[in-house]
Amino acid sequence: MTLTPDLNTVQDIYARDGVVLLKGVLSQDWLAKLRQAVDDETAKGDRYFAYKNMREHPGVFQDYCLTSDIGQRVAEVAGSPWTSLIYDQIFAKEPGTKTQTGWHTDQPYWPVAGPIMTMWIALDPVDPDNGALEFVRGSHAWGAKYRPFKTDQLGAFLHYLEEGNPDYVDMPDFEANRSDYDIFHYPLMEPGDALAFDGMTVHSAMGNRTSTRLRRGYAIRFAVEGATYEPRDAVTEWLHDDSLRPGDAFAGGRFPMIYKAA
Repeated sequence: MTLTPDLNTVQDIYARDGVVLLKGVLSQDWLAKLRQAVDDETAKGDRYFAYKNMREHPGVFQDYCLTSDIGQRVAEVAGSPWTSLIYDQIFAKEPGTKTQTGWHTDQPYWPVAGPIMTMWIALDPVDPDNGALEFVRGSHAWGAKYRPFKTDQLGAFLHYLEEGNPDYVDMPDFEANRSDYDIFHYPLMEPGDALAFDGMTVHSAMGNRTSTRLRRGYAIRFAVEGATYEPRDAVTEWLHDDSLRPGDAFAGGRFPMIYKAA
């Protein structure tokens, strides 16, 4: 993997912004295999958010998660001595899908507390026309826990979950008040590039306004040192693991440690 310009700078950007662009994460071989695997999976015709946890079954997704160097790359960016695998997910935004994915943070949807990272890997060129991801710079460091919510099939907001939980606050209307926040996106991701972002970074995805350009993204979620298992029935039950107790380090059982520094 090529980290540009250097690992220390990448770590500094990630710590400051909550997201950093990594160039050339995938080899051409992995890019071709993952593209085909994504096409085979999405041919099932399920809803947009349904393609997840493929890594639990033998095949290309499992092979990539367990045998590639992606776990080491996560550990390097996070400055962690180990990386464990939470789950993977496909985000294939078809041409003409103009719906914007609602502003959200990832961590409330998973049974984990502490530092986690998503690697969102572009399998096609990604730009503002076909669904670039947008981020609120530095929002991971605000200390705010935004309430998870249910979406429709295209990712638009429907209603909040955990409405009675005082640990969470409702998401501000970032879209209506864009000028009040430092909202940014990377102008272009080449196939094989990845966005590494913190589980508490507020983000969204633009609609695909093109008529011909598919935007395939493959996201893998990881836990790093300091992450603990914190199940919540209201949202995260599909990722529960009875072999772990609340407060345990988030590694083991369904969540294998895939990298550990020597």
